[in-house]
Parts: sequence; C-alpha cells; structure tokens
Amino acid sequence: MNARRSPHPILLTSLLGLSGAALAGTYGATTGTVSFDYRVTVFPVHGSSGDVRADATFEPDMLGAARATVTVPLGALKTGNGLQEEHMRGALGTDRYPNAVFTLGTVNTDTTLTPGQTLVTTATGTLSVRGVTRNVTVPLKLTLQGGAVNVATQFKFNPHDYGVDYFGGADSISILASFALIPKP
Repeated sequence: MNARRSPHPILLTSLLGLSGAALAGTYGATTGTVSFDYRVTVFPVHGSSGDVRADATFEPDMLGAARATVTVPLGALKTGNGLQEEHMRGALGTDRYPNAVFTLGTVNTDTTLTPGQTLVTTATGTLSVRGVTRNVTVPLKLTLQGGAVNVATQFKFNPHDYGVDYFGGADSISILASFALIPKP
C-alpha cells in the first residue's frame, strides 16, 4: 500500500505565507505619527509627534482576537510654540503621566486581512490619559502590505473626561494617528 506523505512542515509554512496566514505573531511599531487639533478660547492649537509606539499580537484571519497597546509619549508633542507646549505639558500632567495609552480590547470584524486589502472597521478598548482610563470605540483602517500592517485612525474625545481642564479649552480634541506594525523577530 502506497501511503501519501503530507507536505514537509517548512514547505507548508512557506505556502501559507503566500496567503498571509503565516503573518500570525508579534508585531511592533517604534515610529509613527500622531497629530491633534484643539481650540483654546478662539485660538486653534495644532500639534504633532513622530513618536508613536505599538506592540501587537494577532493573526490576519482572527483579527477579533488581536491584542495591542499603542503608546504616545505626551512630552514629544510639538506645536511650534514653546509657551503652548509648556502649557500643554502642564495641562496633561506629563511629569506624572508621561504617556497616553490605547489598549485594544477587540477589532470589530470577522473579516480576514489579506495582502493589499484595506479593511475599514472599528476597534474598542480603553484610552488612558492623565491617569484616567475610559472605554472608547475608534474607527480603524488596516492595510496588509509587504508583511507589515499599516494602521490609521482618526477620532475625537472630550479632554475634560480625562481631567485635562485648561481654561478656555474646548470640550473636543481631534486625533489622527498612523503607524506601521512590523513583525518582530
């Protein structure tokens, strides 16, 4: 009797890699961008930073089970105005709470992320700013390209909900963030 041998495990893994399934694992981002728009009295304040860090674990065909943490060092935010930056750091309490942190609870999709595809969905999790943690749902765009996952989001939140109370400050701040998750060795 001639038994059929199953493919060699390395060959099977290589073939799965062509479909994106072998991209399961741990990813990280050490660079990215975040920008914000905020209004104080009648003056718009725009700032940004190139310091966004992320750690994630997921499988492209099981995004709902993904786990991730995105960290933005608040002291790295720049507005182009030293006095504004000093006031911003004070309002954010960066000496005691140096980071804003989003912790992913779930990606709200049952769709598989495939190479070249941009998946538009939402993510739920918690946002921690100034020692206050609140549940949030944010829009999310994910694009699998060349082994990396490009992540982008744009959302608003009320800074007063997080104890960021600056005299004349608006009750809404707009955030735009993007980064690329690269497989960790």
